[in-house]
Amino acid sequence: MDQTAQPTKSEPDLYYRSLKGGYWVISSRIAVNFLGFIKSLFLFNYFLLNDLGIISAAVMMMEIMSTLTQTGFESALIQKKEDIRDYLDTAWTAGLLKGIFLFAVLFSAAPLLAMFRIPQEKVPLAIWAFRAMSVCFLIQGFHNIGAVYFSKNLDFHKTFLLSAASSLTDIVLSISLVLILRSIWGVIAARLVSGIVTCIGTYVLSSYRPRLQFKPAKAGELWKYGRWIFGQNVLGYLLENGDDFFVWFYLGIQPLALYRAAYQFSNAPFMQINSFFHQVLFPAFSKLQDDPERLRQAYLKVCRVASAVAIPSCLLIFSLGPDFVRLFLPPRLLPMVPVLQILAFKGLLKSLSSVRVPFFQAVGKPNVLLLLMWLRVSVLCLTIYFCTRAWGIVGTAVSVTLVNILVNPVALLLMRMQYQYKIGEVLKQSLLAWCAGALMTLLVLGIKQTACPDANYICFFGLLIVGALSYLLILIGLDRYKSYGYRDMLREQYILLCKAMQKSRKMFM
Repeated sequence: MDQTAQPTKSEPDLYYRSLKGGYWVISSRIAVNFLGFIKSLFLFNYFLLNDLGIISAAVMMMEIMSTLTQTGFESALIQKKEDIRDYLDTAWTAGLLKGIFLFAVLFSAAPLLAMFRIPQEKVPLAIWAFRAMSVCFLIQGFHNIGAVYFSKNLDFHKTFLLSAASSLTDIVLSISLVLILRSIWGVIAARLVSGIVTCIGTYVLSSYRPRLQFKPAKAGELWKYGRWIFGQNVLGYLLENGDDFFVWFYLGIQPLALYRAAYQFSNAPFMQINSFFHQVLFPAFSKLQDDPERLRQAYLKVCRVASAVAIPSCLLIFSLGPDFVRLFLPPRLLPMVPVLQILAFKGLLKSLSSVRVPFFQAVGKPNVLLLLMWLRVSVLCLTIYFCTRAWGIVGTAVSVTLVNILVNPVALLLMRMQYQYKIGEVLKQSLLAWCAGALMTLLVLGIKQTACPDANYICFFGLLIVGALSYLLILIGLDRYKSYGYRDMLREQYILLCKAMQKSRKMFM
């Protein structure tokens, strides 16, 4: 695959290709997460906590081993502009060797891992579950490295096809095989098959054919760039998944299953918000880095948008979360209700702070992000043991939420010191959203208490719709009284959406 002969795109063409690609990215994310939500509801209703815990532990071991061995080669390849055949072959060979190594490590370590707080009668099942999941590393090792250029060339529809095919295969096979086999082997088999589908797809959608070739000099060049990606990924994983690992080794697999379920359902909307902001804001802020005033205005505007979306999501999860668990999940998962409510605030705080990540990246201050990540990891390490010992998984949720509460003021102070952003001005952007969210919460809880004291499906979805509509109307009403720009922002977004849809239709015709 010759990447040296890529024609230069005009700016308008590049813009519209990016716009078109954005629809594919959003569609992929919505589809994948919706399918994942349906699969999770089924699995949490079908399996007992011990079985769910084994699945969670096996998946978690895969994730941590993959993260701790990420080389960042794929990100480095995208930065390369010269003849990259040797770099591609080297990266593919390194990935294959890494896959074989990780497979051997997890397969061999399975009996040791199964000794950690897994009931004795479940140990044989856990051992072979870990070993079966280790095969995923072999499959990943054979992925076509040429797929990294789907994003670089703005071929987002190929990424969509890969994600959709893999997710659809996973959910259909998971449900079907679990009903047939009546064990966690249905979940594991589905994951292996979906991995194979993804691997085959990388060769179908990419014309590049890798060769078994490793050049140390080329690997060294890739590592010079990729090592920074590696460091951030390790710290990021510790922040996002270190609490899961701690719950497993300190409390056991049943609390792990409850905790992961609470996290998955409580943070679903916030993960979408965070992913969208990370993908969109970095290039946008980068274009404004030489214009401090426009950058400041853009940052404050995005803070308003993040607050307007994340705050009502958090408050609705807090208000209706108990009803959701009672209606859609089995009684054995009821102990996760307070964890779900606490983690909703963690997701809110993380969404509000996620705007700062692309900001610091755009102004060339990744060191500030690294400092904040180290600070968050330090706070987590200092608090998680004592909180978990005192209150179990509720304490773990308190600890990870406390991390965001304590570190956010530090981040605001750094912005104040380096860029003269007034802390009050930043906090002011969420004031109206908090007021509208508080009134919405009082309305929802009032209706729930008087008209729907007993949870049922009609009341749940009715309250969800009432909450969303009332929040929007209250926010617009408050904005009319004391203008924060929400009405203009909504009008602007509506116009942009109409134009984007029109351009997108033309491109598809």
